[in-house]
Amino acid sequence: MPLRPFGFHFDLPRAEEAGLDAAVMGLVINPTEVRPELIWPLKALHWWEGERGVEQALLTLDLLSELVDAYPDDISFVRRGSDILHEVERGRFVAMAGLEGAHALEGDLSNLRRLYEHGLRMVGLVHFQATAAGYPMTAPEFYGKGLTGFGRDLVGQLEDLGIVIDLAHLNAAGVWDALLMMRRPCVASHTACQALHDHPRNLTDRQLEFIGRNGGVVGVATGRDFIGPGGLEAFLDHVEHVVEVAGPHSVALGSDYDGFIVPVEGMGDVRAYPLVTQGLLDRGQRPEMIEAALGGNALRVLMAVCG
Repeated sequence: MPLRPFGFHFDLPRAEEAGLDAAVMGLVINPTEVRPELIWPLKALHWWEGERGVEQALLTLDLLSELVDAYPDDISFVRRGSDILHEVERGRFVAMAGLEGAHALEGDLSNLRRLYEHGLRMVGLVHFQATAAGYPMTAPEFYGKGLTGFGRDLVGQLEDLGIVIDLAHLNAAGVWDALLMMRRPCVASHTACQALHDHPRNLTDRQLEFIGRNGGVVGVATGRDFIGPGGLEAFLDHVEHVVEVAGPHSVALGSDYDGFIVPVEGMGDVRAYPLVTQGLLDRGQRPEMIEAALGGNALRVLMAVCG
């Protein structure tokens, strides 16, 4: 997005200033069919860009590879979690590729294999509109509808390939269907806690607890809509709530920077991360818990699933 506060939250110089070494980049792909529940900015993007579905996903993954070719000393695009620390030690920012919504697969599991071969390593089952896999939590008309048959097959195929499953945007029935059938840890990449702020994208304590029990990770988002009033301190409240409910092994930084969000006050861009570190220290959190939240937990899941 061209202007803040809805964009311009992240770039490599500011990431270096903030001490951010790696991130999973969420790829937003236009659906082949726009459904009524899709939010208007993504409808506009669909009209503007034209390209859609799996071919756009492949082009976007290749674009990330081209970026690495253009700036080989600055950024690395990895496929395995175990490669992250190695590339960080070489002084490069490390990117992995995630997909915002299974609509880019066009209901065909063979397309998943194609995207995997191009470097895709995380998949969200939905993104603001229903897909062949499931239904978004932001559309009340889908309440109670769980994963489809294709969605269940997709979960199994994702785990077989070694692709992280992302529960962000998925409705409650779909979240439970996925949690009850998964064999590997999952993530909810950018969300927050329903107990602290009532928003359909936020997770209940029971969901948080189950994700933690399965070894998964909850990435706390920086968006004001998810966190509620209170700025940085409210963000820290959500981080600590995940720790209290799901365990210190289960919390991560979810951000959603450059995801058409308005960040909470005091977290206007990626340079806010040192404030998170200091804020948790000021609250008496142990350094090992903070280190885990700042990347250790997410790295563990990426290594467990992607190798």
